[in-house]
Parts: sequence; structure tokens; C-alpha cells
Amino acid sequence: MKKICFFMMIFMLVGHFVFAAEKVIVATGEWPPYSGQSMKNKGFVSEIVTEVIKLMNMDLEIKFYPWRRCYQNVVWDKVWAAFPYSYTEERAKEVAFSDDVAYSTTKFFYCLQPGQKQNFIYNDLTDLRQYKLGGVIGYYYEEQFKKAKLIVDYVAKEKMALEKLFLGRIQLLPLNEMVGWRLIKNTFPDNVNMFGSLEKPLDRKSMQLIVNKKNQNSMDLLKKFNEKLKIFIQSKQYQSIIDQYTGQ
Repeated sequence: MKKICFFMMIFMLVGHFVFAAEKVIVATGEWPPYSGQSMKNKGFVSEIVTEVIKLMNMDLEIKFYPWRRCYQNVVWDKVWAAFPYSYTEERAKEVAFSDDVAYSTTKFFYCLQPGQKQNFIYNDLTDLRQYKLGGVIGYYYEEQFKKAKLIVDYVAKEKMALEKLFLGRIQLLPLNEMVGWRLIKNTFPDNVNMFGSLEKPLDRKSMQLIVNKKNQNSMDLLKKFNEKLKIFIQSKQYQSIIDQYTGQ
């Protein structure tokens, strides 16, 4: 009897250990200050996701990949989720989206040489057909730009696109407003005054996690994530993170 009780205790302890050590793996890419491998707490959205996962009593592992690979890893069930992504109809065919984690305002940036004046016309995307745009492969606006029949030079990273903007090889580049100015100041600290952005934004989108909608376990976990996210958004800690990165 004592032996039975002993083994039952061991089983319970092992079971508790497995539960406590349960871990989810999520993917993201380099997009400071929202996500960055060398940043404190791995960036803005990474910090929020980490805290929500803690409320779920789970451990989190964040892996960094190129953006297209992040998405594919979700579709292939290599990771539970990827972030931050914005909703598109095309993506919604394969993945499910979490509730809003944060927001992103995207504007078109330009770079003017000394003596040049800003004379871009932008009331609608079709107005931009007369300009050569830059873009990043795998970003949400690819679908929009294709429908608007814009001329776009796509590259693998935002820094590469920004360098083309500086050299005059492209005329406009869509960037998240906060990300764009951070990247400009880090890449061209002596030429910041040459850059500007059009007043009208491309859009203001919510940023979310994406999971494989065909995987029921992933969907169940997403439901729990949304429940804890609602709680965390109401906390002082969430507002503190927002203030830290927006400088408010």
C-alpha cells in the first residue's frame, strides 16, 4: 500500500511538472521597436505577448525568422503562432487572428535632395501609379498594391528599401510611422532632415497573432490567449509598456 501511494505521489509530481513546463513557440521577425532579437524584452509586441502567455501559466519561446517564413511556419504547424500580423482576406483563408494586441499606422516616406520640394499627389492609391514605390516581400500591402496596379520594387528587408529611397531609386516607401523614424535615425543619422512622410496614412491597422485555423488545439489556445489578453489590456502594466515605446 505504501509503495502504491509512493508511486501515485511520483506520478502526480511528474504530471504537475509537465503542466508547469508546458511551452508555446511563436515566431516573429525583425521590426524594431515592435519586435527585435537584440532589443530589451525582444520589443514592444513581444513584451505584451510574453506577459499574456504568463497569465496563461505557460512558458514562451520566441523564434526569429524572415517574415514570409514566420507565416509559413504557422501554416505548416511548425510554431503555434506568429506576430505581429494585420488582417487580410487572403491570409484569413489559412490562418485565424487573435484579438487586437496593438496598432500600427503606416505612412508613405520620401527622401528629398537639397532644394527639392515635396509635390507628391496622394488622395487614393491609384494616384501613386505615377511613382516608383518600394516594399518588403511578404508584407500585408502586397495584395493592395497589386490591385491598385502600382509599380513596386520589393526587397527582403526594410533597411534595404530605405537605402534605395535615400539613393533615389524609389520615390515612396510605406513604413510603420514609429518603425520608419527609428530606422531613419539609426541608418542615416546625419540626413534625417531629408526624410518626411505624406500626411495621409496608407492605413491604421490592428496588430494580431495568427494561428493555423485548421488545428483545433491551436484554436483552443488562441481562445485562452484572447481571454487573458482582455485582462492584461486593462492593467497598468500594459499601459506602461505602451508609454515606454511611444514616449507618451
